[in-house]
Amino acid sequence: TSTSQLCQSDLFEKRSELLDRDARVVLSYERAKAIGLAHGITLHDTLYLTQKFWDMHTDPIMVLDGAASTLLTIQYNLVAGTLAQYAATTRPDLVSLIEDILRWDVIGQFCLTELGRGLDIFRMKTSATLLPTGEFDLHTPLPSDAKFMPPTVPVKGLPCVAIVFAQLYVNGECRGPRPFLVNMNDGYHMCNGVTSKLLPPRGGSIPVNHALTSFHHVCLPPSALLGDLEKSNRTHRDFMSSIWRVAVGSLALGSIAIPDLQMSSYIAARYFQRRHVTSVYGNPSPILSYRTQQLPLLHAIAQAFVLRALYKWAIEQFMDKNLDVRVRHGVAACCKAVMVQHAQLANCALSERLGAQGLFEYNRLSNFYSEMRGISIAEGDILGLSMRLVADTLAQTYALPLSTHPDGPLALHEISLFDEATETVASSSDFTETFMQYVQPRCQLMVESMGHRMAYDAAVDQGVSQCLVDLYLINAIKTDAAWYVERGLFTRKAIVHMEDAALSAALPRLDELLSAMEVEPYVSSPIISDECWEAFSKTLPVYSSPQAEVPAQPTLLLERAQISNAGSLKRCIKI
Repeated sequence: TSTSQLCQSDLFEKRSELLDRDARVVLSYERAKAIGLAHGITLHDTLYLTQKFWDMHTDPIMVLDGAASTLLTIQYNLVAGTLAQYAATTRPDLVSLIEDILRWDVIGQFCLTELGRGLDIFRMKTSATLLPTGEFDLHTPLPSDAKFMPPTVPVKGLPCVAIVFAQLYVNGECRGPRPFLVNMNDGYHMCNGVTSKLLPPRGGSIPVNHALTSFHHVCLPPSALLGDLEKSNRTHRDFMSSIWRVAVGSLALGSIAIPDLQMSSYIAARYFQRRHVTSVYGNPSPILSYRTQQLPLLHAIAQAFVLRALYKWAIEQFMDKNLDVRVRHGVAACCKAVMVQHAQLANCALSERLGAQGLFEYNRLSNFYSEMRGISIAEGDILGLSMRLVADTLAQTYALPLSTHPDGPLALHEISLFDEATETVASSSDFTETFMQYVQPRCQLMVESMGHRMAYDAAVDQGVSQCLVDLYLINAIKTDAAWYVERGLFTRKAIVHMEDAALSAALPRLDELLSAMEVEPYVSSPIISDECWEAFSKTLPVYSSPQAEVPAQPTLLLERAQISNAGSLKRCIKI
């Protein structure tokens, strides 16, 4: 890819975990810029969601620095993408700003969620009041109304603008949330009336400078409003339309799970091949020879290939303007749910199989897990997306694409879960209470069942290798094995034997599959080979004995310490 050489440059070879927080943040911005420019994303790409835009998110370089990928997706999708839709219609004056954002001459942020409201974004409290002059007064009423998460503090000396969502008030009437273009800082100092409180770093991930942002009667020019002043009788739908790039992000960000799975499985596989243990018979053998290593490894590899097919299919669905926009968003939600599910389970299982090595940041897997946790929340919390999608499906508001293999076990499982839920709410006089009590706790499982079926269908239809499809199928079955046993489709013993047969077919092709993922240039983990570990060990701080001999026996060390302490005590008495 265009970044296979970039990932080996000094910018990415630098050990970020050894830097202080400020230096790490600056490095992540530099990396985000380098990735974006390497892909050459243009206004046309972000406006029309070209294949180049989608491919950027599955570039293996995206998982080398989680902060950089976060900044990149905010910059190109949420900010440039949102501005582009206005530039193409009513605001051509925004084109030059978008170009500056795409060149990273200006940092862009997206201020939507508030501290005190979480997913209840439609009821935000940040206000923008129209003044008699035509200007707007942007204000944060209470500390709980501060915008939560966007990194709006000055960095790198680059000016920062943000799309800030606020309730529009005209003549005392609230006309619903609107996006406003607001200057945050000049790269050194915050703009008048804008306050950014830097939050502590998230645990286990590269710092992004997440912040709480508030506004104290900031005066905005008329041009700050993106959209119009008119009162609408479809306020909620207009609002959802104004944040439609969040749905784009659900699919695009979720797809980062693909290189995540590729990288984690490659690192684990090479370590499993390198690391040997000696059996009771005295013969050393690689730990890869154990089924305990083979199972999570080959499942992760199979998921990487199957999800790549799912992503291709999902992009086609998402870009099909003949489909109801809610159907397209539903497909994105299903994809994000299963992509994150597979990546997180694999990161956890493979990291554990690395033993103590799996704990260290330099081996990446513990980081991958933390970064994917952030992705599961960003651009649509998976649980929230699942509850909305299931509620709409049960209410028959719209229907997602049907299975191309309706007699397959995953399709039958999906249908059964929804039939059970439909029967449960239909037998009650109170849909909402019954849904909340019995269906809501199962919503994510139900959406994952749709995602598993979609992924399986896509893999079969696109000709993914049968052994990988079989591995994916058995893994999906195991997520709710009780249902399959209960319905008599499989016994527990049959599931075990099916998994063993699929694994035995895939294992001889391990090196071929690793090569096909094309991630080797991006892997910097030192545990993949003896040569890499030796080079890494030379960079470690060394503590060794000084030239003056220090005795190794504990008793002699203790005696020497006692003599030293006695001497110190005498000096203290003299003083």
